[in-house]
Amino acid sequence: MHRLPVKSSIHKNISVRLKSSSNFIRSTFIEYFKENHGHKHVKSSSVVPLYDSTVPFVNAGMNQFKGVFLEKVDPPCPRAVNSQKCIRVGGKHNDLDVVGTDGTHHTFFEMLGNWSFGDYYKKEACQMAWDLLLGPYRLKPENLLVTYFSGDVIIGLEEDRECRDIWKAIGVPSSRLKAMGAAENFWEMGITGPCGPCTEIHYVNSDGTLTEIWNLVFIQCNRESDGSVKGLRRHHVDTGMGLERMTALLQNVRSNYDTDLFRPLIAAIEKNSKGVDTYGGSYDKGAVQDCAYRRLADHARMVSICLADGVFPATSLNLKQIMRKTFKMSSDIFNNPDLLPLLYNEVISTLGSTYPELISKEADAKLIMEHERQTYDKMKGEMVKKWKELVKIHPEVEGMLDVELAGFPQGYKEFKDTMSKQKSSLMPGELVFKLYDTHGFQEDVIQRIADLNRYTIDKEGFWKLLSKHRQRHKTSFKEQTANRGSLFNKTIDNLIKGGVKRTNDDFKYNYSVIDNRIVFENLNSKLIAILNEDCECLDFLEVCENRPYYLVTESTSFYCEEGGQISDTGIIQLNKNVMLKVDSVFKIRDFVFHKGYFQVNGEENIYVKCDSDVTLIIDNEKRLNLMKNHSAVHLLNAAIRKVLPNSVVCQIGSSVTDRGLSLNLSVYGEKLSQKVLLDAQDLIRKSIEANAQIFTTIMDSVHLANEESVTMIPGETYPEQGLRLVTAETPLLSKELCCGTHVPSTGHIGDFCVTLVKGAGGHTPTIHALTGDAAKEARELFCRAKRLEEVIDLVDPDRRKEEVVEMRRALAELCGTSGAPYGEYADCLKLLEGLLKRPIDRNAMALHAIAETEVNEVVGQALREGRRFVVHFLRCSYLMQGDGVAQVLEKCTQPTPALLMGCAGGVVIAACRVPEELVTNAFTANQWLSCILPVFQADALPSKAGESPLTYAEMTATKVSLINCEQLVQDAMRIAIKFAQSHTRNAQPHGHDENTQNRQQN
Repeated sequence: MHRLPVKSSIHKNISVRLKSSSNFIRSTFIEYFKENHGHKHVKSSSVVPLYDSTVPFVNAGMNQFKGVFLEKVDPPCPRAVNSQKCIRVGGKHNDLDVVGTDGTHHTFFEMLGNWSFGDYYKKEACQMAWDLLLGPYRLKPENLLVTYFSGDVIIGLEEDRECRDIWKAIGVPSSRLKAMGAAENFWEMGITGPCGPCTEIHYVNSDGTLTEIWNLVFIQCNRESDGSVKGLRRHHVDTGMGLERMTALLQNVRSNYDTDLFRPLIAAIEKNSKGVDTYGGSYDKGAVQDCAYRRLADHARMVSICLADGVFPATSLNLKQIMRKTFKMSSDIFNNPDLLPLLYNEVISTLGSTYPELISKEADAKLIMEHERQTYDKMKGEMVKKWKELVKIHPEVEGMLDVELAGFPQGYKEFKDTMSKQKSSLMPGELVFKLYDTHGFQEDVIQRIADLNRYTIDKEGFWKLLSKHRQRHKTSFKEQTANRGSLFNKTIDNLIKGGVKRTNDDFKYNYSVIDNRIVFENLNSKLIAILNEDCECLDFLEVCENRPYYLVTESTSFYCEEGGQISDTGIIQLNKNVMLKVDSVFKIRDFVFHKGYFQVNGEENIYVKCDSDVTLIIDNEKRLNLMKNHSAVHLLNAAIRKVLPNSVVCQIGSSVTDRGLSLNLSVYGEKLSQKVLLDAQDLIRKSIEANAQIFTTIMDSVHLANEESVTMIPGETYPEQGLRLVTAETPLLSKELCCGTHVPSTGHIGDFCVTLVKGAGGHTPTIHALTGDAAKEARELFCRAKRLEEVIDLVDPDRRKEEVVEMRRALAELCGTSGAPYGEYADCLKLLEGLLKRPIDRNAMALHAIAETEVNEVVGQALREGRRFVVHFLRCSYLMQGDGVAQVLEKCTQPTPALLMGCAGGVVIAACRVPEELVTNAFTANQWLSCILPVFQADALPSKAGESPLTYAEMTATKVSLINCEQLVQDAMRIAIKFAQSHTRNAQPHGHDENTQNRQQN
C-alpha cells in the first residue's frame, strides 16, 4: 500500500487516495487489535436484541455487551474486537427517514469496534486508535481533528480534561482538539442503559467540513429509568468505527453508495430493471429515481441481514414495513417486482464471507421474500376501495396514498376521533402506542400523520409504553389497569426500602421423583405484604371470605403466568383455621403476588398479619399437567420443523394450560396438512416411548452465544443472566430457551395427540394438542369408534345413533372447538359421520342373541372338526354391557373346554368352562383361567353357589385401555392356547387357523 496526498473532501472526486476493499478494511481492523493488542475476536451477535426490550434491533456494537457494562454477566474476555451488524430503524436511533437522501445514513451498517472490560481505559484506547489510523490505514495527522466532552451541568459531569491531556501527549496539537457538549460527545445507547463521555476522531475535508470516522466511548455511567445518570463501579471502553463511512474515505469516493459495499447492488438494480435510467448519483431534491436506487440498495441489505439472522416479518413490524417499501419501489419505480431476491444474491457476494449465515439461510430468506411479496400484492389490491372511502371523509390523507398498511384507514379514523377530544396538540404516548401496536403504523408513518395534522408526538411516552409492553405478561398487565399499577409499585417500593429485593421464586422448579412419580413439596415462607382488593397495604386483617386479596411472601413455589404457561393454583395456609385459595399468580418488578379468596374453618384465630409464617401448597395435579404440556409444546415445535425440512417455521407464541396446549406458528413454504401433523405426532410418540431425558442448563448470555441450534421466539426479550436452556434429547432433539416448568423425561408426558388446527392452510396456523390422561382418553374414543365400525351391521339403529352422538360429545368436550379437527380426531369424526349414513339392516337380531349364536357356532365348529378345546374372543362384545357379556359366557355349556373373552366399554371379561369328565389334576377351569390373569392384572372371582372352580371360573371385570386392548387379548389367547395344548391329550387348539387369527385380531 502507498499513500497519495488528498486535495479535496471525500465528497469531491478530485484526487486519488489509497483504495482499499471493504473486506480488507474490516480484516485489517480485527487483525490489528488481535495481533498487536491481545484482543479476542468475538463474532457479531444477531441483530435481534434478545436481552434488551428498549431497542427494536441491535443498533450499536456494544449491545451484546450491555450486560457486562451493567455487571449482570461476566465479560467473555478482558479485551474484545469485532464487526457488529447494526440496524437503526425505530427507537431513539432511527435513520430510516434520511436513508437515500444523503450518502452516509443507512438502516443497516457494520460497526467496527474494540472493547475493554475493566482492563485498559482512555490512554490506551486513544493511542491504539491513533496508531491504526496513521499506520495501516495511512491517514495523515494534519487531516484529523479530535473532539472530547466539554462537560454538562444537567448530567452533573465536568469537562473531560483527562482525555484532552492524553491526546496532547500523543501529539495532537491544541488546534486539532475541540471540546463539545453532551449532544455531540456524551454517548447513550437508548432511553436507559450504559453511557458515558466520548471522544471522536474526524476527517477534515478540504472545504473545512468534518466527517466523523471513529467514536471512542468511555462507559462509566448508567442512565436510570428516572433520567438520572449514575456512575458504574468498573469503567469500560467501547469504540465504534462505521465500516461504510471508512470505506468511502479510503476508497476516495463521494458517498458510501459509491463503495464496493453498495455498487454491486446498484448495478444489479440497473441490470434487472425495465425502462429505467441508469444510476446518476444525484443528491438533488428532485432526483427521485437516484434516491430510490440508494434506498432500495440499502433496504435490500437490511432485509437480507434480518432474514439471515432469524427475524420474521410475522413478529417484526419494522421488517415487514421495510420489505413492503422494497416491493413498492421494485414495482412502481423499477418495474420488476422480483428485485429483492436478486439483490439478496449481491448481498451474499459482498458480505457472505464475513457473515456465513447469509449463505446458509439463503433458501429460507427467499422463501419468506416470495410469500411476503404475494401477501403485499393481495393487500395492495384490497386497499383501493378502503382508501377511496377514507379520502371522502378525511381529504387531507390524499397526500399519504403511498402508505400501504392494511390497518391504515381504521387507525387513521381512530386517530382523528381521539385527537378531536384532546385539548392539546400533543399526541399522547398511549395513542401513538395503539397506532403502532394495534394498527401496525410504523414510526415514520405516525410522524407523517402528526405533521399532516400539525401535531407533535409524545415520543418519550411512546417508548416507555413500548418497553413496558415487551416486559409485561398478560396477568400482571391486566392487574395493573384501572390505576392499580401505581399502588402495586408503592407496595414494592416499601418492600425494597424494608430490605426485600425480590420474591425468591426459584422453588417453582423444585420437585422429586419417587418411584417414577413426580412429587412436589410444600414450602414454608414468611408473609411480607397483604393487599385488599383496592390494593391498599395492610399490616393486620380480620379475614373476609367474599373479597379478593393479594399476598406477597418472601419465597414462593407458585409459578406465575410467563412463557405462555398459565399460573399455578393452590392454597396458602396461614394457620390451622385460615387459608387463601390462590386463583391466580402474577409478577411485577420481580415480586410475586398471589391473588385469591380466604377460606375459614372455625371461629377462632381468624386474623392475619404480616411477618407470619405461612405454608404454600400448589395444586399438584394441575402443575404436573402443565409440565407435561409445556414439554410437549417443545417437542411439537421440534417435530414440525423436522417434518417440514423445506419450509421456514417460526414460533410466534404458545399457550400451556392444564387442559392442553397450543402452538402458534408462522410457516413459509409447505403448509400444515393431515400427513404433516400425523408424522409430527408419530415423532413425539416415539420420543415419549424412548423416555428421552429433559434437562435444564442455567447460563448467561455470554455462554449462550456458544450454543448451537437453540430455538428462541423472535421478538421475545430474555434476561441476560439466569437463562434456562431446556433440552430434550434424541430421538427428537429440542433446545429452547424457556422459563416454564418441565417434566424430567419425555416418558412422563404419557401420551400425545394432535386434536385441532386453526388456519392450517394459511401462513399462521395454531396447533392444539393433548397429553397424558386426556390424550389417552381421546385415543380410546378413537379406538371405540373403530370397534363400532367392525360390528356396525349388528347394531340397532337407535343404539347406533346414541353411540355416535355420545362419542362426538365426549370428543368435543375433550378436544375443544377452537379450530378444525385434524389428525386422528379428524379421521374419527369422518368415520362416525359415515357410520350414521350407512344403510341399516332393520332385520338384524338383538345383540344378546347374536352373541349367543356366535359362541354356539364357534363351539359347534370345534366339535365337528374334532378339536378338544376352544379359545375365543366375542367379536360383538364391544357393543354390549358388561353383565350381558358375562351372561353369554356363563351360558356356554357345550361339552368341550372353552375359554371365552369379551370387551364391553373398555372392560375385559373372561370366563372358562371345563366339562367335569375332562377335569384332571393339571387341567381345571380355575387353573386354565389363572394363566391369563397376569396379562390383564386381574383376579379370579369367587365361585358362585352351585359352581365348582374345577368346572367354571370367571375373571374380575378389568378396565383396560382400548388402545392396548387388542394386543392384550391376543397375548392372553396365545397363553391360554399353549396351556390347553400342554394339559389336554391329543388336543388341537381351536382358533389356530387363519379364520381364528382374524377373530383374535377383532
